[in-house]
Amino acid sequence: MNSLGTFPNPSVVSSPDPTSPETEVRTRVFAWCSSWSSINGRFVTDSLREIATDGQVRMVADLGHHIAVGVSLDGYAAYWSRNLTEAFAEWLLLIDSPIDVSVSGNMAKASFHTRLQGVTHDQHRKSQRQHTQHIFEKRGGAWRLVQEQITISPEGTCF
Repeated sequence: MNSLGTFPNPSVVSSPDPTSPETEVRTRVFAWCSSWSSINGRFVTDSLREIATDGQVRMVADLGHHIAVGVSLDGYAAYWSRNLTEAFAEWLLLIDSPIDVSVSGNMAKASFHTRLQGVTHDQHRKSQRQHTQHIFEKRGGAWRLVQEQITISPEGTCF
């Protein structure tokens, strides 16, 4: 318990060492999620390229009524850019749970929930909750995203 009488958020305060592998992975997850917010109604992917590996990136999105699979960041970005800009005028992605990180050698897994929120082209608000799992590999001294799996809650998909 801290001086305010509350417990620290485990997704933010997980290690006294600010450069622990778990902290580094959480920082990459925060950066990835913040990169998803629209800029003038567009999905700008430049920031994602700084986090993902230069090689093959495996991406799976379970949308309930169908599953999207990709093996490249370009394909992934094109798929989501099309879907996001058709569904929303503006949007953002928020982390909606603690980020559970486990590290083994040069591999790390991060599991967490996110909430995609946006305003449609006809000014209605929409939101969906999704479970996300990221797999990172330490390459060249940095944790690089090599796999993402998203499962959207069936009770409310925007797509």
